Amino acid sequence: GSFVAGFASSNLGDVSPNTRGPRCEKSGLECDVSSSTCSRNERCFSSGPGEDMVSSTRIIAEKLLDKALELFNDRESSHEIKGPVRVIHQYVDMPQAVASVYNPQTRTFKKVSGCLPAMGYSFAAGTTDGPGAFTFKQATKTTNPFWNVVRNFLAAPRLEDEECQGSKPILLETGRIKFPYSWQPSTVSTQLAVLGDVAIACVPGEFTTMAGRRLRDAVSGAFAQKGWGKVHHVVVAGLCNTYSSYITTKEEYDVQRYEGASTIFGPHTLQIYLQQYERLAEAIATGSPVDPGPDPPIFTKRLLSFITPVIFDSPKFRYDYGDVLLQPPREVTPGDKVMARFVSGHPRNNPRHGDTFLSIEKWTSNGSWAVVATDANWETRFEWIRTHKTLGTSEAVITWQIPPDVVPGDYRIGHFGDYKYIFGGVYPYSGFTRTFKASCGPAGCRTSFRLQK
Repeated sequence: GSFVAGFASSNLGDVSPNTRGPRCEKSGLECDVSSSTCSRNERCFSSGPGEDMVSSTRIIAEKLLDKALELFNDRESSHEIKGPVRVIHQYVDMPQAVASVYNPQTRTFKKVSGCLPAMGYSFAAGTTDGPGAFTFKQATKTTNPFWNVVRNFLAAPRLEDEECQGSKPILLETGRIKFPYSWQPSTVSTQLAVLGDVAIACVPGEFTTMAGRRLRDAVSGAFAQKGWGKVHHVVVAGLCNTYSSYITTKEEYDVQRYEGASTIFGPHTLQIYLQQYERLAEAIATGSPVDPGPDPPIFTKRLLSFITPVIFDSPKFRYDYGDVLLQPPREVTPGDKVMARFVSGHPRNNPRHGDTFLSIEKWTSNGSWAVVATDANWETRFEWIRTHKTLGTSEAVITWQIPPDVVPGDYRIGHFGDYKYIFGGVYPYSGFTRTFKASCGPAGCRTSFRLQK
């Protein structure tokens, strides 16, 4: 069509779509608010809104789509963006960057600086969306002798590192680990774009809700101070160009939950970013150039991969690739879950970008099969299972949740993939189930269906 929408990340550092909230895994009780732990030997994690991650993803995506369509169709509250397009960019060496912080008690400003990257103890505790391991807890402000030994084996923090990080007890001194290369960046990308009356602050990490609010206020105020009244809206675009973990407010940092422990440049990280983006806004408003900043290191030729390659595939004894091991039932109705199992090759032989690992096909009046669903549809699911590591055999399980408005008729399930021959070469294969019949449900029948490209 003539309109394309993109759903970009903003200041999402402390936002979760798991609307059921954090609960203890077995008892279902609420977790401790400060440490996100449970009194019994059970994990604390958030879930929902669906019954599993797939259904939750669908519900969340549909809510985003519904709200986006609502905003798009609200012509009275929207306006067309018009005006100049300006973009400014600068690299910043965060451990060397300085900023001014106001002390309300002494009513004076003092200079503060960033720190070498480091991760705190609460980083290992994980979040309620994904709990960590061992006995790490959120809001930890003290060290542990055992884990300090492990930390020091990799890289021991110096006294100035510990003083710089303030209330964060250092678990990983990532700024001093150089093998095989730097574990986290010190030089980050900062960028500001103006499209008409909208300014987009492109930030190199995950800002929390309040950190993002302060950034928007800072950018808006900088434009206003320079008499640049053309900017009426400021948007934070997260995870741009560089990933430098989280950015919290000073208050959030001092609590040392996961996000604060993952604010790698220390307690004044946000203040440094606020003043950096103010300078970028002032440069756009006055038309002044900025120094490009220090060049970041390039590691593209030294990247390591710990994903083991596919050595070879082999079919199950007396079977060939694409053969059906489990056929669907002869007849199905809306709400049924139809499952088929195929002899498969490894899906990493060919990720099938722009293609599909499966097809749901309907027999048409033209005497041919028409694809009505692929692995891009919510009603289908593709699961690959390695059945024997030594022999290299594997299976593909395809599930189709029959939609309530399925068009009655004859259907089949197809599987497509590639296998790697033991003596070299990757070759395609395909397979199809027997035909099965779908009938009407209580809601009645559709008389037509949408073909998939």
